[in-house]
Amino acid sequence: MEWIREGEILPPGGSGEPDSLRATRPWVLEAEGALRMWYSGHDGTTWRILEAVQPIGGEWERLGVAIDAGFAGNSDEYGVESPCVVSTPGGYLMVYAGFDGDATRLHMATSLDGQQWVPQGTIMQRGREDAVGASHPCLVMTGERWWLFFSGYDGSKNGRRAVVLAAVSPSGASWDRVGTVLEPGRGEVAASHPCVLQISRTFYMFYGSEDKQRVSIALATSADGVTWDPRGTTLTPSAEGPDGLSVHAPCVLRGKDGSLHMWYSGLPFGDSNQAYRICSARFEGTQPI
Repeated sequence: MEWIREGEILPPGGSGEPDSLRATRPWVLEAEGALRMWYSGHDGTTWRILEAVQPIGGEWERLGVAIDAGFAGNSDEYGVESPCVVSTPGGYLMVYAGFDGDATRLHMATSLDGQQWVPQGTIMQRGREDAVGASHPCLVMTGERWWLFFSGYDGSKNGRRAVVLAAVSPSGASWDRVGTVLEPGRGEVAASHPCVLQISRTFYMFYGSEDKQRVSIALATSADGVTWDPRGTTLTPSAEGPDGLSVHAPCVLRGKDGSLHMWYSGLPFGDSNQAYRICSARFEGTQPI
């Protein structure tokens, strides 16, 4: 079985829009009879976190900026990106990346309705593996603890090398670093942008596998969240259309019937501006290996 591509669902916005150059790194939840998406938008100057909504059976509609760049002197004054949103009994919780002009750090924000957000600042000190940047978080709440998986950049390979790091917390108030859980494999420059699901006591990680020419989406599995078994590529660039050159930054949602739906960033052939757009695909089975 293979992923069934559904094409481009959110291209870069029009002139003057906050995502006029790029729309990337989607994060999707099903809530209140609709699909809600938070994603990174870039207008050629600044990264912002934007929101869109799709009523069941309808089209995606942009709702505008969810979190803007911070004020001068803030840890996210140069831009925010890569949201991960989870629903909690008290509302919504977002982990995202903010850039202060020197390094990228993980931040947190809270919201009652998923539209009006209250930034709570940075959540974790940097380590050697993410000395240059910590970004692309994925928050997973299990019955035992909270897991936070994210991309770490140490500045090597001309800044391109990335690994997947993990941290754990009993409640999200404070975090203990686990360290690197997935490194680039043979032929890879970076392993990044993790999206992790827990299905029947097994963790499934979809992530961006980058070589010297393109990015594909790969899959790894784990029984404990620490030791991961790479299972290979699950979605490759299509060689044509909106995701002909690269597929990246997956968000995978599991339906009630066990099927999987993926939203991801696609890059077409001939693009010279890294003008990613958001595409989708679905998988009718439960184990896309």
